[in-house]
Amino acid sequence: MRAITPCTRLLAPRSRATNKMINPLIYWHSLIQQLSTIAAKTTPPIVDQAPNRNPREDYFHYTRGRFVCNEGFETSQRRVQFNVNELCRVATEAAGSESCAKVEKYPDGMYNKNFLFAMHDGTEVVGKVPNPNAGRPHFTTASEVATMDFVRNVLSTPAPKVLTWNANVQNPVGAEYILMEKMAGIQLHHVWPSLDMQVTRTIAGKKSKTLALLSDHVPGENSSTMAVLQSALIEDLVSRSGCGCLKCRQLTTVHPGSTVDEYKRAIGRREIESIRSLPRLPKSPLTLCGPHSYEPTPEKKIAALENYLRLVKYVLPTDDSITRSNLWHPDLHSENIYVDADDPTRIVGLIDWQSADLLPLFDHARQPYILDYDSPQLKGLERPTLSENQKGVPPDERQRALALYHSSSLVALYRRFIHNQIKPLYHAMEYRDTISYDMLLLAQNLLVDGEAHYQAHVTNLHDVWADLPGVRSRGNPPFPFQFTDEDLAVIENDVAAASRGMEYMESLKQKLGDLWPEKGLVRHDQYEDAKKAIQQAKLELYDQLGLNEEERAKWDERWPFNE
Repeated sequence: MRAITPCTRLLAPRSRATNKMINPLIYWHSLIQQLSTIAAKTTPPIVDQAPNRNPREDYFHYTRGRFVCNEGFETSQRRVQFNVNELCRVATEAAGSESCAKVEKYPDGMYNKNFLFAMHDGTEVVGKVPNPNAGRPHFTTASEVATMDFVRNVLSTPAPKVLTWNANVQNPVGAEYILMEKMAGIQLHHVWPSLDMQVTRTIAGKKSKTLALLSDHVPGENSSTMAVLQSALIEDLVSRSGCGCLKCRQLTTVHPGSTVDEYKRAIGRREIESIRSLPRLPKSPLTLCGPHSYEPTPEKKIAALENYLRLVKYVLPTDDSITRSNLWHPDLHSENIYVDADDPTRIVGLIDWQSADLLPLFDHARQPYILDYDSPQLKGLERPTLSENQKGVPPDERQRALALYHSSSLVALYRRFIHNQIKPLYHAMEYRDTISYDMLLLAQNLLVDGEAHYQAHVTNLHDVWADLPGVRSRGNPPFPFQFTDEDLAVIENDVAAASRGMEYMESLKQKLGDLWPEKGLVRHDQYEDAKKAIQQAKLELYDQLGLNEEERAKWDERWPFNE
């Protein structure tokens, strides 16, 4: 078999004569339909004497670190066996080269394995092989290829050029893959810390323009476009970036409907169906649960979700311009942005379009991750200030204040640009700062955590109910809930218990220090020490809480760092 033809040859490009924009719904579905009907055939290797690279087991395993919890399962979700020799041959053919000089594996990501194929003629090709946890088989790869083709050839956004790809594991490589040209330039994170203020301002402005292209120039096909695409490409309405616990939610299938209201309701139904179908609740990554802390139950979670379903229509935006379907880069951080090495203000490429979603604009709208900083955030068009009186201030404090001023100034620049150039995006960002958006966002993860605080938010809505835009637009209906004193006491106790559980988790994190398993991972050399430190900290917490044997058994059952 040979690799499937690149999507740039499968799909009609943008009409240069009419300059009409191609409907993204047609673009995606056309690619997927054509993908399913293309036959493949066997072709002989280009290089008969190519070295055998298949014995390299590290090509197939996750090698960046070790998981301190459920390591067998986690590593199995990041292991993929395939024929490296065949992938090298396909890369060589796609590049139009005669032989491959070297194969280099990039550091493992959480969802893919990436390789650099260096040819003898100097050509470089990047290969991407998705892990089992990357998403829905076939569709995740097909969607990523179609997205890169769309943003590159229709929106003129600098994305990698796909050379060839295959979304069917029944091929000589034995795995899905994408082979693409290596992006020119260097990753922004290599130069960002050393750039002066004026240069970083310029880059932030250009990133804003790139986001403007994605959010403003994709045709506003309304929410039905988003719903159909979500149904076709992303099972269970689950997005890695926003909803977590993907493996738990793949047990149910909930159709997203054809409006934003139906889509958001489908999220609540998805959570409820998942809770009812699972033999046990997933463990929280935020809260240590057990006696003398918070003890989640399916009934509490479902009660919170039923309240969410009653609230949805009242907390959705009333501005139609921010509910339209929009395409957005899912992970715009400094390692995914390539700039010109000689002129770092020139962005030459954006990589990693996997799991890009078509969602309502208010679900996407956030500032790029590279602009985030640890300090109180600016609101609206607020500008940062820097005290002119620095006399007597220690040098290290002055440096921290200057760094904070620098970071917050970039955020102010970004917000000002969005406000002036892309009004709907700015309005979407404003909406995300409201309690209405909080009620939508927090509900998306109630399967895993947050039901106690969500119920408290519901009760607090009573005092601001008449001020909610969604309530006013519906004729000011009365608050739809009635809580007894007993109900309020239960909610108050649950919030206090959940808060203690979060404090216990934060205390554990501080106690472990550098051994803390971020995303469940530690370095290889830290593994044994981290396991011992976690076990010791657990026993100390049990003693601190004065747990008896029965209570310790319940804590052990909910402990998030078990094998």
